Amino acid sequence: MHDREAAFSAFLVDLDSAGCAVVDGATPMSGEHIESDIVLRECFVPEANLLGEEGEGMRIALGRVTTNRLLHCPSVLGAVRRIIALTRERVLTRKVAGGRPLIELQAIQHKLADMATGFYAARSMTRAALEALDAGADVRTEAFMCKLFVAETAFRIADEAVQVFGKDGLTQGTEIEFLFRKIRMFRVLTGTSEVQRNGIAKELVRGAQERTGR
Repeated sequence: MHDREAAFSAFLVDLDSAGCAVVDGATPMSGEHIESDIVLRECFVPEANLLGEEGEGMRIALGRVTTNRLLHCPSVLGAVRRIIALTRERVLTRKVAGGRPLIELQAIQHKLADMATGFYAARSMTRAALEALDAGADVRTEAFMCKLFVAETAFRIADEAVQVFGKDGLTQGTEIEFLFRKIRMFRVLTGTSEVQRNGIAKELVRGAQERTGR
């Protein structure tokens, strides 16, 4: 098959066009309806709707993925901030044997400290990458790193929160239980953590080869 025939092209389609339909996508574990599929059946697309050059569809799509990875991180960090706030409230008000609040237990203090520290690190990393993106820098490596670190850190924080909440953290209908399911999804969306690690390694090797001329 000729390379041009095997290439992908990007194009714009008006959703009101004949033959174009938007159907419900799969429902994720969070229960939110956040996905739809665009189905084209005998839908005429004029040449003027071509996005970029013919055969450049994959390049355009992958270029957008880098930005998407970074733009997902602030949303997840917002959820993590809420998790930490709920956990802080829980440990200050929940009583243990003897009538003492949970926060007086050193093990709980350490959990809360680690959660807050992980959040600070993930937020700082994301902010630095987004500032570089706004400045026009190539942030492919940073996007991989942020997606990996934010996803894994957010999941650890959410998991610790469930542990602190105990049974209430496992009960459907509670905010912590919902946030845990929502955060878990981010380790897969826009590429799994394994995909991010592959990308980081590839970019590091590419950078080394460019510096050495190999």
